Amino acid sequence: MVSKGRFGKGWLVLLGIALLLQAAFTAPMVRAVGQQEAGAEEVLYSYEAEAAGNTLSGKAEAKDCAAAAGCSGDRLVGGLWGGSALQFNDVTVSAGGVYVMSVHYISGDPRSFAVSVNGGAGDHYDLPKTADWNTLGSYELELELQEGTNTIRLYDEGGYSPDIDKIDLRLSDGGTGTDPGTPAEGTVYEAEAADNVLTGNAVVRACNAETACSGGKKVGDVWGGSTLTFPNVAVDTAGVYLLKLSYISGDPRPVSIQVNGGASETYTPPKTASWDTLGEYSIEVELAQGNNTIRFDDNGGWSPDIDSIEVISSGGGGEDPGPIGEIGNIGEMTDSVKFGNISVEEHERGLTFGNGVYSITYNTDSGLAAYEWDGKTVAKGIYSTVQLESSLSSRDYEEHSFEIDQVERMKDGHGKGVRVTVVNREEGLPEMKQIYRVYDKLPYFLVSQELSGDSELSTNDMAPIVLNAAGGIDIGSYEDNRVLIAPFDNDMWSRYQARTINTSLNTSSYVSSELTAIYDNGSRSGLVLGSVSHDTWKTGISWSGSNDRINKLKVFGGFSSQTSTHDVVPHGKVTGKTIVSPVIFVGYYKDYRDGLEGFGRANAAVAPPLAFEKGVPKGVPVGWNSWGAYESGLSYDKVAAVSDFFKQELGKSDFSNKGTVYINMDSYWDNLSDQQLKDAVQLIRNNGQKAGIYYGPFVYWGSNMSQPVEGTDGKFTYGDIVLRDANGNPLPTVDGAYAVDPTHPGSKQRVEYYMNRFKAYGFEYIKIDFLTHGSFEGEHYDKTVQTGIQAYNQGMAHLNETLDGSMFISASIAPLFPSQYAHARRISCDIDGTLAKTEYQLNNLTYGWWQNGTIYSYTDPDYMTLVKAGSLEGARTRVNSAAISGTVFMNSDDVLDPKAREYMLELLTDKQVNAVALKGKAFRPVEGNTGTAAADQFVLKDGKDYYLAVFNYTNEAVAKTVDFQRAGIPREAEVTVTDLWTDEAVRVTDGGLSVSLEGAQSKLFKITVKAGNSN
Repeated sequence: MVSKGRFGKGWLVLLGIALLLQAAFTAPMVRAVGQQEAGAEEVLYSYEAEAAGNTLSGKAEAKDCAAAAGCSGDRLVGGLWGGSALQFNDVTVSAGGVYVMSVHYISGDPRSFAVSVNGGAGDHYDLPKTADWNTLGSYELELELQEGTNTIRLYDEGGYSPDIDKIDLRLSDGGTGTDPGTPAEGTVYEAEAADNVLTGNAVVRACNAETACSGGKKVGDVWGGSTLTFPNVAVDTAGVYLLKLSYISGDPRPVSIQVNGGASETYTPPKTASWDTLGEYSIEVELAQGNNTIRFDDNGGWSPDIDSIEVISSGGGGEDPGPIGEIGNIGEMTDSVKFGNISVEEHERGLTFGNGVYSITYNTDSGLAAYEWDGKTVAKGIYSTVQLESSLSSRDYEEHSFEIDQVERMKDGHGKGVRVTVVNREEGLPEMKQIYRVYDKLPYFLVSQELSGDSELSTNDMAPIVLNAAGGIDIGSYEDNRVLIAPFDNDMWSRYQARTINTSLNTSSYVSSELTAIYDNGSRSGLVLGSVSHDTWKTGISWSGSNDRINKLKVFGGFSSQTSTHDVVPHGKVTGKTIVSPVIFVGYYKDYRDGLEGFGRANAAVAPPLAFEKGVPKGVPVGWNSWGAYESGLSYDKVAAVSDFFKQELGKSDFSNKGTVYINMDSYWDNLSDQQLKDAVQLIRNNGQKAGIYYGPFVYWGSNMSQPVEGTDGKFTYGDIVLRDANGNPLPTVDGAYAVDPTHPGSKQRVEYYMNRFKAYGFEYIKIDFLTHGSFEGEHYDKTVQTGIQAYNQGMAHLNETLDGSMFISASIAPLFPSQYAHARRISCDIDGTLAKTEYQLNNLTYGWWQNGTIYSYTDPDYMTLVKAGSLEGARTRVNSAAISGTVFMNSDDVLDPKAREYMLELLTDKQVNAVALKGKAFRPVEGNTGTAAADQFVLKDGKDYYLAVFNYTNEAVAKTVDFQRAGIPREAEVTVTDLWTDEAVRVTDGGLSVSLEGAQSKLFKITVKAGNSN
């Protein structure tokens, strides 16, 4: 059974947002009671989506709301898709500050939107589905408003957004958010405790054993006017606290929470997996010193069953873990040794080591480290943690020891260097080593952590780098400071985000996967961190910042998130007498873009990109893919028509790579009979082309668990090979498909069956899709496999071994890492040719260009469906976006459509544009401060020449100005600027370029610098 295409994937975000909300800080929701609530301590504002003063653009429209939904005013705004927006124009507040915004919405499947305040950069949010398209839900976020009138814009980012009923606003309590990566412990209060007060139908009930309620009991039947009150919630200090609710709710149910008799605030925790499964939901509350009462009220409806609450000190914007200002006070030097440019010095109370570019100081009194580049301290207060039965920190050990004669020489893919180890010891604790790898002349070092003991250890949370100190990371320039948030994979129209560093609210929404850059977009200086080992762990980076500095940071193995990694169970635990963390890259650069490219090369030094073997052409793949043209309607006749068109109409053009053209059959290739597949390959070959195919090795699209698995002679069924949780239940479907266990012999035999069949038929290119399913956490057949990434590595290595170098491999929906199993990986998926999707693709190029030529030979911008762009200029923009992306240069139009043929002949035959694409090099973004949007200018230096692409993502005419110095083009030089589409050339001498663009238009220039001029 093969994939039957992409199912509607909006619903999937529900799974993601559920875990996110369970772990996240969620600000208190305010019940809508009018414009201002008299007598309330906090001001409440409510704004209807359909109000006459709002601005609706695109397809957005005000319409009647179904009576059953109960919209306020019986109206809402819908149609938020394909480039539409709803803007609240007169959001007037009496005081500036951070506000909690509760969005009341309807969405029968999970959808997202972006929110922009007062014309600023938009922030992306994924909203869970409501019960159906006639049921209201609410979602909370925090934003900063100015005193007086504000605008709040909700827009679809080119995708699909919910219907909006209204928004409510109230001043935040001033909490700083929580660090999702930092384990915290508080005081637990059982719901069934004797001193609690129950009213109405509320009753203490026994929990089923499999539910594992703490104490074995819960309070249920909280409905129809019932309450549960905790009367003695005691804290030593007044302030903001995290309240973690442990609950059971087989469907989403609201609950109102009242603290110390104040106003009730309503929340809707996400549904749990079943009525026998616990979930967690966190909010922040303000408590008084001493005893407090916290009341849970069903508000006349139905609320979840409640197991317990845990009250945890919320903390501030970073707390000094010790004397971080004294890290450098390590006494006199007692010994030293040099290894080329690398020096290691032992001191009375610590050590310093570095390579002349950077220096690391480790204080053996405090167990804290500081990192310095070019004489400037960039990070201080660094330590390591691991979560065992409780959290264990390197700084908590009695002894932090270092022996200079234990410094080891080494040589690996990065180069020559030394290994410096600090050993943390204490009686009764496992030994923790902090290991630094320092290389000659390189601007980065690597750090990892190793835990060992006499008995077996087990953890799914291991952090080589942790910081919890106000201002702990300071990059030294403050013009426009940003933190890069990278998605785990390229599914669900995922976007990178360049988030302001001054983010201390909703921080669990901004955990970055595998890497981050902390940088000033003005000066471009920045610190780059990320994992260079991807054999065991999924790595996450959680953070919080203010005052243009980072206060909290945790770089940890064990990241799992339904919104990012799509896991529904926690990261697998790594078990053994010795456990090793991910290896983390740390480098500071004058240009963060150099740092990201350096990060890519460092990863390639560990795991080089897949080599080209057995005659697979090394150049950029050029050709056609069926999905955008025909989707599920693929047939032999259509494949034949495409192949003939490319031979007869495009055969003499430059739309090929040294004569190589691929004709690729995507999903639904099994519409063709076995004989038709063979005939199609032969026809394609007879036309001088190469045939490509599609497969999803780690997914099952059916639902019949008794169905025999292909290639196993009936030995295994799909019920045998689907991935299951610890209770033996199949993991929920993602994107409509079950995950298949890559380690199961049945799944391996299935891969062998299809791959050998494809090879026998003569296919020379394969697109492998939905690979993320192979990385899911679960219970694997191979019991030596403890994590999803271990399983993924095993499955992908087996697939490569089976193909034996015979095909070009393009990974479609796939994790960013591990990267060594494909020649190309899509940086974005499902680009349908529209302007909005082109902008989304270029967001992924803006912050992911560095993958090209480092961890992957080519970055794939997805296919070019030209006719769906809606205009010739929109189609040209789609070609430009693909040409600059690194690239797999594939068209995907219906050759039987006259308009499509016209566009193809016009846009796929330009010799100069095609030559840019065939370079296979990704353009760099000029700016990196676009939030979740794409940069509009990209540049490539190629030898002595430069190439420049400028984009207009609107349907209105615009004028753009290109600053050559900012773009890295010699400013004082006389240059010739040539439009590669028109071949028109102009000379420019004033260090800049003005570009006029029509709606949806883009331009691609070659810039030739006059001899003798340079930067």
